[in-house]
Amino acid sequence: MSESDPNKENESNLCDAYLKSKRRNIRLPDPRYFRLSSNLGKVRLSLAAEAVVRNMQDDVAAFEGWLLALKAWGCIENAELHWDAPEKRNDGHYQRFLYRVTQFEKLFGWFEVVRECRVLLGESRVKGSLFVNTAAGTPKVNPDGKSKETKLEKFLADSDWLSITFALDKDKVGRQFPVGLFENTVSQETKIFTGGKSAIDLVGVEHKAKRVWVFELKAEGNQSMGIVSELFFYVAFMRDAIMGTFKFKDSERCVDGRLHHRDLELIEEIRGCLLAPKFHPLLDDNLVVDLLNNAVWPDGLKVGFCSEKLPDAIVAQAAA
Repeated sequence: MSESDPNKENESNLCDAYLKSKRRNIRLPDPRYFRLSSNLGKVRLSLAAEAVVRNMQDDVAAFEGWLLALKAWGCIENAELHWDAPEKRNDGHYQRFLYRVTQFEKLFGWFEVVRECRVLLGESRVKGSLFVNTAAGTPKVNPDGKSKETKLEKFLADSDWLSITFALDKDKVGRQFPVGLFENTVSQETKIFTGGKSAIDLVGVEHKAKRVWVFELKAEGNQSMGIVSELFFYVAFMRDAIMGTFKFKDSERCVDGRLHHRDLELIEEIRGCLLAPKFHPLLDDNLVVDLLNNAVWPDGLKVGFCSEKLPDAIVAQAAA
């Protein structure tokens, strides 16, 4: 492994494992921010401070997706995570990162945080009385006028395809379920995670099965591994909301086009679904999804994952 590119050996191993049956190039994220090395029989992933304050959809920040891929494709047995703390410890992306690390370590016995970073987990503000923000209004059709993903998202929410494919109640499909987290009350001053546009793309309720579906959607041309990290976070967040760890203000009104938090009452199962016309090649064969499904979640709610490729006809209709 060269000093200039510490990821090269692991990247090569990942490529070799993948290319046994495929013919695609695999590249790990920028080694300036995302470094893999061996440490006492484990693979150590070291993230620079710049990576832990990035949006989790960015590959350089998507530690869950990459470690699951390395494990699923047989390139590692055990892994540990090290990171450099950012200057601003209350940054919403960093606080969300600490929550994601904590959730991931609880669920996968082959993963652990290095000793010198354990104290950093104690800086998480996810403790005490926590509240989720709710939507202020109906989601815009296409905020920036160019977003293929927003257009696709609205089409799926309004059409019958999503409800028919996943047996959802037609009137219980919504867009942009907020995932902002706040301490004691919802305000700019009490914000813990990023707010504003932070939301689950699509959610739906399967009433008969007492199941809620959480969808992470990507449009054509977006095949990042960040889709895995996003879905993992959204499922964990939704689980904490349903279990009451995160609370809602009962007075919040229902908003057209969005699923209301009262629709989550009596839910007994969460299903997380990767949804896109095409996925990152490492998500082929559902190996990463299968590994996600091997996680043992605490008692109280069933959790499962799947992936679904959008039919070409649906993508074309959404773009029309």
